[in-house]
Amino acid sequence: MPANWEPAYWDRAMREAQQARSQGDRAKAESACARGILYVQAQSIQLLYGYAELLDRQNVGSGVTIRSKAQKLEQARNEQAQAGKSGNTYLGFDPAAELKAYADLLANMKRNSDALAAEALSSAYRYAQEQNLRRTLLQREGKDPRGEC
Repeated sequence: MPANWEPAYWDRAMREAQQARSQGDRAKAESACARGILYVQAQSIQLLYGYAELLDRQNVGSGVTIRSKAQKLEQARNEQAQAGKSGNTYLGFDPAAELKAYADLLANMKRNSDALAAEALSSAYRYAQEQNLRRTLLQREGKDPRGEC
């Protein structure tokens, strides 16, 4: 996995999952889904910490609130990992919206490529959460959610 957010890595994982699903290989599709979704989670946490640091450095707000949100997201991810399953956890905030706010701040600072990357991550995070919900609904219907992302 790349250390920093690379939309192409995410796109490749989602395309690989789609292709494997279309070929009936649910195990390979599930592996690609997991790789992509875990990557989005990790990068979202990393970017939220970066957002907090920027707020502190630029004196454009307090990074304390954003840092607390990043910690909540990180804790939820770690708890899911220990439980051995993904899922939806109520965080009390929308990480995708926070990432979008970070993208807006970066755009206002004329850091356009960073802003575009943060916005792409916001979209990927929202997509991943929608797919987690979809997978939960499929399970409740007694259907196999493996490889659905």
